[in-house]
This record gives sequence, C-alpha cells and structure tokens, in this order.
Amino acid sequence: MIYRGKAAVLGDYVSGDVILPARFAFLDREAMAEHVLEELDETANARVRRTPVLVVGVAFGYGTGRESSARALRAAGVRVAVGGPFARMFYRNAINNGLLVLDCPALARDEVEDGCDIEIDTGSGKIRCAGRDYDIPPVPELVRRIVAAGDLVEYGRRLMAAGEEDRPDA
Repeated sequence: MIYRGKAAVLGDYVSGDVILPARFAFLDREAMAEHVLEELDETANARVRRTPVLVVGVAFGYGTGRESSARALRAAGVRVAVGGPFARMFYRNAINNGLLVLDCPALARDEVEDGCDIEIDTGSGKIRCAGRDYDIPPVPELVRRIVAAGDLVEYGRRLMAAGEEDRPDA
C-alpha cells in the first residue's frame, strides 16, 4: 500500500479523550468526525479532515480503551497515523477500525511541519517526508488485510463469505 499527501502534525501525549471526548462516543460516524480533535486546538479538526495522514508523537491515543477515538479519526478521513510510540490500546483499536498505525518515532522527533508532503510505502517499508527517508517495520499480512477490508468486522465478513477453503490461515 502506498499513501501520499499532506500530513497533519500533532504533538506528544494526545489522549483518546482529546481525540474524541466521551460525550461524543456514541454518535454516528459522521457526527464523530465533526468533533474529532476539536479540543486539541481550534484548527485541529479542519487540519485532520484535509489529510489522510497524521504524524503523531509519543503515546498518541493514551488513556482510554474506547474504540470511538479510532473510529472518529477514520470517519474524518484519516487512513494512516505514523509516529509514536503509540498507546497500545489505541494501536489495536485503530487497526480493528481500519486505521493503519505505523511506528516511526524518528519521524515525530524530527519535528516535521504541518502540511508537509509525505509518502508512505508499506511494501518497501519506507517513508519519505520533508526531504528525509525513514524506515518502518514491515506491516503484517493480517493487518494489511484488515485495513484493506475497511475494519475487522468487514474482514470477518469477507472470510465467512470466502468459505473455509479460501481462508488465508487455512
């Protein structure tokens, strides 16, 4: 998978409750998207909704196990979050909701500018951003399949529809 575009850059220690406060956790996806990151700063929601890639800092998504934070980012159009290291519950919730999460702390530490051009090639394990190259760990096949399906539920539906003989783990 290759992702290209502008990146919205967020800082360190952005909690799951800042990504989407609990009071908005049970709204439909479109309404969640309207409130994603609005408590971070007055421009965050608009910046995030203009780009499919987030560059994030340490512990992004910490503090809650609710899936609504990841679901809201996905609904807002985010396809990839890169940086970290990530809060572990957020990491798994993001993948389950079709949001690719890539560990690349060096990118976040380099303090790239908001709106920078970024290209992520998960096949080669390379990120190019602000004229610099970064290596990322390989994305496991199962994670690629879940993200390609849109989320874990849709991935499961596709497995069921494919039948036992077509399952990737059969």
